[in-house]
Amino acid sequence: MEIIGRQIEFGVATEAVRSVAESSADKWMRKVTANIVERAEHALDDTTRGRLEDGEGRRVVQKFVEGDLEGVLHADVLGWFLSNVYGVVVSSNVVGSVYSHVFTLGQNIQHPSLTLFAKDGSVQQLTFANSMISTLEMSVAIDELVRFTVSFIGGVAADDTDTPSYDTEYDFIARDVEVKIADSEGGLAGATATKAKDLSITWDQGLIRDHVVGSYDPDDIYNAKLMIEGELTLNFADEALKDLYLSDDAKYMSITIQGAADIGSGNNPTITILLNKVQFMDWNREGAANELSTETVTFQAFYNPADTQQSQVTLQNLTSSYVNVPSS
Repeated sequence: MEIIGRQIEFGVATEAVRSVAESSADKWMRKVTANIVERAEHALDDTTRGRLEDGEGRRVVQKFVEGDLEGVLHADVLGWFLSNVYGVVVSSNVVGSVYSHVFTLGQNIQHPSLTLFAKDGSVQQLTFANSMISTLEMSVAIDELVRFTVSFIGGVAADDTDTPSYDTEYDFIARDVEVKIADSEGGLAGATATKAKDLSITWDQGLIRDHVVGSYDPDDIYNAKLMIEGELTLNFADEALKDLYLSDDAKYMSITIQGAADIGSGNNPTITILLNKVQFMDWNREGAANELSTETVTFQAFYNPADTQQSQVTLQNLTSSYVNVPSS
């Protein structure tokens, strides 16, 4: 039977044993679009028999899974993505059922792998073991819910029978977002919020899909780096950001996304992104005669030796822990 996109369901779990699929999803998530497909790479048989025809066929030599997921950003499911990207999380109880999770970068190339669960209506239901996030993007626009896009690379596909179930989710809008830039981490608290109109930030793990003889599937998928880039658009009112682009100066940046929902004792779902060393990589200005002039800057987060880190993300939500993720 044919299906439509809204019938495709998606879940995720962190694997206890790398490359061994979990039997049930830790979290089924609401999404807008999901596309996870099995891929193959081919080798051509280019031998000839004294004829002009171009080869006699091809053979499958590698198999893997890739795909992407787009949707409205929710406070709880984000933790599974960040667990894969950062590799280390320290969780603590705030009050009642509210928890804080601090994600920092594990200095190894095997961050906790994910099992992805994909249910395509009544057509098929599969798990994809040893999945790793290639890129994670958050985007903010003044007339939209805060959104995310995740791209994956995975290993082995297998049949699955887990039943999707959904929890209460907490989303965010542009009003909930605050961006600050300062000379020091301590200066961020008192810094004036940047009046951004649009914002995006992307984490890129530089995945390496490693194949060896004896198997079609990847032997492993390694996270080779963590690059963080972003873009800000705001009204052009001074040359402060342009001057930073033209200089070697570096700044601290915080992006705080605090939702309106009360999840317990006056606490709100919150995402706090700290970038310890930001430099601006590009700057442009535009604006027609009857429009506000705007400027768009791109930035990149670098390692700060004084802080011994490039970034960290703190997540406050109702998830008590992200299992199978180390705390150091």
